[in-house]
Amino acid sequence: MGCATGIVKYFVFLANLVFALAGLALVIIGVLYKFNYSEATDALPSNFGVAPILSIIIGAIVFVTAFLGCCGAVKESPCMLTTYAIILLVIFIIQVAIGVYAFIKINEDEAEPRSLIHESLAKTFKEYGNDVKKTEAVDAIQSWLHCCGLNGPDEHKNATLPNSCCLEETRPCVKRDYETYYHNGCVNSLYDFMVDKSKIFGAVVLGIALVELFGALFAFCLVSSIKNSYRRSLYA
Repeated sequence: MGCATGIVKYFVFLANLVFALAGLALVIIGVLYKFNYSEATDALPSNFGVAPILSIIIGAIVFVTAFLGCCGAVKESPCMLTTYAIILLVIFIIQVAIGVYAFIKINEDEAEPRSLIHESLAKTFKEYGNDVKKTEAVDAIQSWLHCCGLNGPDEHKNATLPNSCCLEETRPCVKRDYETYYHNGCVNSLYDFMVDKSKIFGAVVLGIALVELFGALFAFCLVSSIKNSYRRSLYA
């Protein structure tokens, strides 16, 4: 096996070792979240209950795929490496399909994602002042997004608004003092935040997809090199 092939072999091994650790981390995070390692997770909207399950599934897929890549590179197993490459290509195709679908849907109708955000946050905001954990969650959302109320500050019935709605949280603010609090609703703020960050997210996903594509190509190259080396050893 040549020097270039050896470099590819160790590159595939080290890259997949990192991916395996990342997949394991996703599984651990998902399990801890699922079993309420932090009581604060109860304050999140119920729709987010699928997040830990997705984290566990994605982490497991990443770990198994990376494990195949690592073992295939170390043992120089064409079978493992081919399986690894095929899985990467399938994941790459799925990512591209989901990305194209999401881009089309978002550009077709922005009302649907707004509706989903509203539905996700509504139950949490409804319990504001009645449930300690959900109250803390709402305050965190309002402070983070610089918003007030689900659709605006008028949803808070009292004349004095929560400190998390105030421009300066060190003092209370009242509705009649228009310059002292946030006026945008949290549904609109979260939607605007998602749209604003979608380009960064898209760039990250594109980067991951390219890594997967190159990983598959390197794996196929390594398989071809291993087979050629084996053939040459038979005729040596």
